[in-house]
Amino acid sequence: MRVKLPGVLMAVFVLGAAVPAFAHHAFSVEFDAAKCRDLRGTLVGLLWENPHAYLQLDVTDASGQVVPWRLEMITPNALKRNGSPSQDFAANMGKPIQTRSCPAREGAGENRGAAEFIKMADGLIRIVGQVVERDIAPQDLSFWD
Repeated sequence: MRVKLPGVLMAVFVLGAAVPAFAHHAFSVEFDAAKCRDLRGTLVGLLWENPHAYLQLDVTDASGQVVPWRLEMITPNALKRNGSPSQDFAANMGKPIQTRSCPAREGAGENRGAAEFIKMADGLIRIVGQVVERDIAPQDLSFWD
């Protein structure tokens, strides 16, 4: 039996394209949209990589302990297109940040979540993730203080 090169290349392409599709997940698999809440802290890091960018912030809990949080956002390219390039985050590093975010489900990691909206020290409110709370809009956030 003789295998033709175009057939082999097509098979490699189809299998290669299928792997990333299997690796991605629905929001509700990893995060709990029913438990979204506000977090206030200090912006201490940014991971600007595909397929998601990540915020790192230090949040002081009710007992006064500083707890590190990692929040998933949309892709870096989408953030840039939405008017939030990495330079905006760099300019606000070490400054206060407020977020509306949904925590990771149990077993998906401690102090992890997905950010919907953020307000950095520059005062701008940005949409940085999937808005899974359909009844909330930027003007409804507690960020207006």
